[in-house]
Amino acid sequence: MFNFFSKQAPTLQLVKPVDGSLMDIKDVPDPVFNQLYMGDGVAVNPEGNVITAPCAGEVVLVAKTLHAVALRAANGVEILIHIGLDTVHLQGEGFTGHVKTGDMVKQGDALISFDRAYIEQQGKSLITPVVITNMDEKVKSIKKFTDRQDQVIMEISAK
Repeated sequence: MFNFFSKQAPTLQLVKPVDGSLMDIKDVPDPVFNQLYMGDGVAVNPEGNVITAPCAGEVVLVAKTLHAVALRAANGVEILIHIGLDTVHLQGEGFTGHVKTGDMVKQGDALISFDRAYIEQQGKSLITPVVITNMDEKVKSIKKFTDRQDQVIMEISAK
């Protein structure tokens, strides 16, 4: 495993995994996310169609249905990117994976592409939650940014 962090950067910064507008996770129209059952974070209403790595890390999950992917940063923080709402029911249709479990990625590497038109035709929302799934074990503090103009969406200090 390689070192993702320098001594000058103890805080993990996550960038948008896809172009689009940001929203608070509590505004996502799905109780699994808005009640923080999966973890805290933000969501992106995507304008693009390629999910990229919000930070460097190891791919620890690629859902069989390709609707979700998770990374583990070097400090142990785990980030789940869930493409759309109820998209698991599409059984992988409309999604193309670019990574597999165990791959090491750099920030900005393509993870999963999706067919916007197909997913919308199936009546599914494309709102994409980005959540920290191991908050209790690994996170000392989290700052979420839903109104910034740059690409940074979260800053996370690990325990």
